[in-house]
Amino acid sequence: MYSIQYDDAEENEFDRLFQKWNDVEYVVNFLNENKDMLLHPIWLNITEPEEAAKQVLKEAEELENFLIDLCENVAEGETPDLDSHFKFLDGIYKYEIEYIPMKSYGTVRPSLLRMYAIRLGTNTYLITGGGIKLADTIQNSPGLKEHVLQNIDKVRTWLKSMGIYDGDDIN
Repeated sequence: MYSIQYDDAEENEFDRLFQKWNDVEYVVNFLNENKDMLLHPIWLNITEPEEAAKQVLKEAEELENFLIDLCENVAEGETPDLDSHFKFLDGIYKYEIEYIPMKSYGTVRPSLLRMYAIRLGTNTYLITGGGIKLADTIQNSPGLKEHVLQNIDKVRTWLKSMGIYDGDDIN
């Protein structure tokens, strides 16, 4: 598993996401600013920002540990692995066969967390971003609609321009 670091960023996306998701002040503020989104029927059990914040913090810890375990499994040739966790990102990318956009959910259902990546081969992913997903689509989700699809497209274009087609091309 790899993670992109954008030119204007101090850290890679994997580290940035987990830092934000573990920042109680950031999580509570984000959920308070978007508390109306918690009225959606999918969030029946977490209608208050404080409850949602607790879930985000719990999911973040569990997801980070889970992803580390999956990477260890990949290194040892065991399952479950990264391919069993990441899911195809449908929508505009539904028929892509190269630089395939993927998504990762948190460990709880329904999950508040999403991590987005580009699949570069078997068990090889490049993390491009993510965030707290409060709506049915990226385009309707505050904090995601502003950057997720744009970053995926930017990274796909960059990979192609650099001649990076799989994980071997990164090393």
